[in-house]
Amino acid sequence: MKNPRTPGADTADTPGSPKSALPQPADSTMLTFSLALLLAVSTHAADPKPGDKPIPTKDAAKAMTLPEGFKVTLFAGEPDVVQPIAMAFDDRGRLWVVECLSYPNWRKDGKGNDRVVIFEDTDNDGTFDKRTVFLDNGSNLSGITLGFGGVWLCSSPNLIFIPIKDGEDKPAGPPQIVLDGWNMIDTKHNIFNSINWGPDGWLYGCNGIQAKAWVGTPGTPKEKRAYIDCGVWRYHPTRKVVEAFAHGTTNPFGLDWDDYGELFITNCVIDHLFHFVPGGHYQRMYGQDANPNVYALMGSCVKHRHWASGDWTSSRGTGPGGNPEHSDAGGGHAHSGCLVYLGDNFPPEYRNSVFMCNIHGNRLNRDRLTRTPSGYLGVREKDFLFANDSWFRGIALSSGPDGGLYVTDWCDTGECHNYDRVDLTNGRIYKVAFGTPKAWKGDISKMSDAELVKLQLHPNDWFVRKARRVLQERAASGKMEKGTPAALRKLLKDEKDVTRRLRALWALEATDQLRDLMIDDLATDREEVIRAWAYRHGFLDGNPFVIKTAITLEESPFVLAAASSALQYVEPKHAWIGGELLFQHKVITADPNLSLLLWYGVERWFSQDPDAAFTWLPGMKNPLVRRNSVRLLLSMPKQDEYLARLMKVIDKTSEDEARIDLLRGIREALAGTKSVAAPKNWPETYAKLLKTETPEVSRETEAVAVLFGDPKAIAKLVKLIDDTTAKADDRRTAIELLLPRKLPDFAKTLHGLLADPAVRQAAIRGLAAFADTDTPAAIIKHYVKFTPEEKVDAVQTLAARATWAKALLDAIEKGTVPRADVPVTTARQILAINDKALSTRLEKVWGKITPASKERAALMKKWKEILTEETLTKADPSRGRVLFAKNCAACHKMYGEGNAVGPELTGSQRSNLDYVLENVLDPSAVVPNEYRMINFVLADDRVVSGIIIRETKEALTVRTTNETVVLPVGDIASRKQTNLSLMPDGLFDQMKKDEVRDLVAYLRSKEQVPIPK
Repeated sequence: MKNPRTPGADTADTPGSPKSALPQPADSTMLTFSLALLLAVSTHAADPKPGDKPIPTKDAAKAMTLPEGFKVTLFAGEPDVVQPIAMAFDDRGRLWVVECLSYPNWRKDGKGNDRVVIFEDTDNDGTFDKRTVFLDNGSNLSGITLGFGGVWLCSSPNLIFIPIKDGEDKPAGPPQIVLDGWNMIDTKHNIFNSINWGPDGWLYGCNGIQAKAWVGTPGTPKEKRAYIDCGVWRYHPTRKVVEAFAHGTTNPFGLDWDDYGELFITNCVIDHLFHFVPGGHYQRMYGQDANPNVYALMGSCVKHRHWASGDWTSSRGTGPGGNPEHSDAGGGHAHSGCLVYLGDNFPPEYRNSVFMCNIHGNRLNRDRLTRTPSGYLGVREKDFLFANDSWFRGIALSSGPDGGLYVTDWCDTGECHNYDRVDLTNGRIYKVAFGTPKAWKGDISKMSDAELVKLQLHPNDWFVRKARRVLQERAASGKMEKGTPAALRKLLKDEKDVTRRLRALWALEATDQLRDLMIDDLATDREEVIRAWAYRHGFLDGNPFVIKTAITLEESPFVLAAASSALQYVEPKHAWIGGELLFQHKVITADPNLSLLLWYGVERWFSQDPDAAFTWLPGMKNPLVRRNSVRLLLSMPKQDEYLARLMKVIDKTSEDEARIDLLRGIREALAGTKSVAAPKNWPETYAKLLKTETPEVSRETEAVAVLFGDPKAIAKLVKLIDDTTAKADDRRTAIELLLPRKLPDFAKTLHGLLADPAVRQAAIRGLAAFADTDTPAAIIKHYVKFTPEEKVDAVQTLAARATWAKALLDAIEKGTVPRADVPVTTARQILAINDKALSTRLEKVWGKITPASKERAALMKKWKEILTEETLTKADPSRGRVLFAKNCAACHKMYGEGNAVGPELTGSQRSNLDYVLENVLDPSAVVPNEYRMINFVLADDRVVSGIIIRETKEALTVRTTNETVVLPVGDIASRKQTNLSLMPDGLFDQMKKDEVRDLVAYLRSKEQVPIPK
């Protein structure tokens, strides 16, 4: 391998490396390096052994495979380019590349030797022949784009702008800090990235989940800055405004827009492709959303994954000689770069396809974008490019004036989590083209306004975007010709192709030439995408009569999604006009995503004006918004006052469905609150609600009454619990409702239920909350009659307190409780009590806890000898489905059944027996943060072990191995995170061999199997 050029070298034009038959460079959509996935995991699986060095530059392109008719060639390689993390094309079609030499040792002193290098192919033969170093002292560079007379660079902790000297490829002055505040403490591979100009004239970029940041112009106080963690942010170059565009995902490193101006980002670990709309809140890898009041998150736009799931490290090295399970699925979960192909070189079927680099798979994936009623679905197509080189690390993707596709190659053996081993000597840039692309020479910035308007009709979106940005620059400087807006309006009106009309619309927006009357007309346009953009451009701030008419008549879910999303950007005085109608709209109510978008919009102005929420609640038709409005109101400081006002709303409500939502919202809002005083008007409301004939209304009413400590309601439920003629479900619900009240004699009541099969499981679980000295004896007395499920609950309850655990160990020693009934997770919980004498006795009576990792090899050998293919052919997968429901479904979801507490199993590499055994026999080998057990010690000395699935200022919702509990914050004395998985060791030890066989067969099934008759 050759050495990289030294910092400061080649500040003048230099000859390129040897020629190869390459087409001309293309423009960047400015999508940068995914230093890939994020998951804070302390233990890393060993990387697969790559070759000692990458395929030589002269041979690398020839080793790649592509669909028929395409060719790939080397545009530049080491030593002429190293560490290419980002790229962008200027208005002349020259490729500007960021060489990031800072990673992984990000500089905090503002110094560095990162470079910005310009590559030019002057003779159009496809290989650069002119190299100019524009900058050689950059710091922490991770993104680049050009515009407004200079270069914009991600340079953590700042977004900087460097003006270009007119007529020269040199800085015209020192870097200017446009924005600051990006995180430099927890950044690692979550550096902010992927800056690019959106169709609306804003500058967009990505940010990762660990790099929590408060971003603003220099000097802005923290409370006025935009908070950003994982998601997309944007900045307007003339209004000087920065904001979070949408929240969610993991560590996005690539964004782009389709022909209709819809934004897509690529992502890691969780789903790989998301359709982002303004103000959206999307699925995250872990942690809570930036806004605690969103209550639920939207999902991705794909149903497939490019890896076979399982432990996140398992998809490394799925290229040459790698894991076939992951390779067949698409290569791995680490994605970087995003290009929605809108060029004119590839065959038509590739237009509006999303290309992304798959780092683990050493390839490019391709998803085809298809419309759904309210959004998009990414459909998997065949993987587009295979590098066939284990060193290939595709980072950024771009398309340019000749329609070719460019990809930068970081060229290394590791990925983003390799903070110690980085090879700074390599880097390549490849170009993919179909046939021979048509070369272009020119300078967009020198064209007349009329030529720029005409370029809005060009089949290659590279020209469209460049022309639009130049028009924006001219408008901002007062140099746009007077007739240009009229020419754009003519295109908007007369063009038949809706994508061309949209381009005119965006150009008018970018140049600040959209007018209110024009937007009103657009809101009733024949094309739904035009109507959607009318809302995004401010229609809801317009004429009230026109707004009401448009929303009332609108039937398109896609348009209504845009309208709901737009509420977040409208001043409250205007928001009421559209909001009132959107609350009632049947199309929105029927679509969960639309309801969420509507809630995200109204949450902002209900937070600012709670009185508005009370105004609209009585007539609100959307269940989700109605319930969430109650939750929001009761999270505010005036909780007592608002509770009383909610009683008045309930009094005036005649519809049972609305009553249920309002009451349930109260319950959800106050869950975990230790003491809630009933409002003075509660008795009147309670009496009225009790007259209902709808069972669900009655149940919710009683639940709220108990929450308020209503003695009549409590007495009624206590009586119901003992009524053996009542429905078992109603009795169990009564137990669950009364548990948080901690009634003085309730433990004794539960003791009396241990002989009642209909409700004893609820009683066993409930007893853990009461420090009653008689509980161990009561449980152990009835233990022999418990079902297997109830025995799991019993030993878990007995392990909750020191004195109870001693009684459990006594029972084991006497043989009353078989040792095999106590799983490893329960034994660990006893250790978490932190009583030395108890721990010593546990080892003597139950045994020593040996980490599964120490026994894994022997256990693997044992079970592989038992679970031969011949044995598995005799298995009953249907019976295995029942065993899955019993042993796994509390935390895992598969084929749509179960709970999404732990990782989804449907797409995992379940057909691989080694994979199944490794994860079952040693579940704590590698545990992501969000799946690590936390030991809670409560004020009454109870110990609870589990993982947090929701956290508010009032309470934590915790999933244990056998149930979900709500812990009031005031009850928690301490909490300590472990390195252990919630999934217990020794699962197979608790099962018969034929049960293990059936469960494994079900886990390996390729499709859902029927439930046994």
